[in-house]
Amino acid sequence: MIDRDKIYTLDELINKMYNLDFKYYGNNDNGKLEVYVKTDVDIMSVFSSLNDGMTKKEYLKLNEEEARELKFIFDREVKEMDLDIVAIVLRTSDVNIPSTRYSLETLDKLTKEQDQEDRKTKGKNKDGICYLIVDNNTACTLYDGVYTFDKNNNGLIEDLKEKFESEENEMLKGNLQLILNYIEEMKDKNSVTL
Repeated sequence: MIDRDKIYTLDELINKMYNLDFKYYGNNDNGKLEVYVKTDVDIMSVFSSLNDGMTKKEYLKLNEEEARELKFIFDREVKEMDLDIVAIVLRTSDVNIPSTRYSLETLDKLTKEQDQEDRKTKGKNKDGICYLIVDNNTACTLYDGVYTFDKNNNGLIEDLKEKFESEENEMLKGNLQLILNYIEEMKDKNSVTL
């Protein structure tokens, strides 16, 4: 049983751990860590580190004993199926979509919001994100791409559908089909309109 008010060491969580990652992907000045722990049939509890001010470089220099003493506190719960296929934003030109890991549904919502903004870009430069879509269970990259914000766009998922129609590489087309099928499954399970 997880006590949501208790401060845990990494050592206490390590045997229950599903995954450990940096909260702010691509931000080397922030060493904030998150530990994912399976706490119910389809629920993951996320614990955030209390090592504020520690950079990634400082964390990576810790020996195993020191790392096991890092302190964590319960932060939130996420549905396990939301972690099956995820998008990782590698680079971004917008402060509202920082580089980190997202569910496909969340990134779709955020890209739709950014599509509506008036953008002032110079020359051929456009605002957008570079992303990977990853099977979290196998750590396998399924697809990578660039999404450019534009008022004529309809979010990441519609963009993936368009890319599926025009993709000529059979492996990538199959991966896009897998991603789109996963999105449909999620929509059916959650009764969510994407």
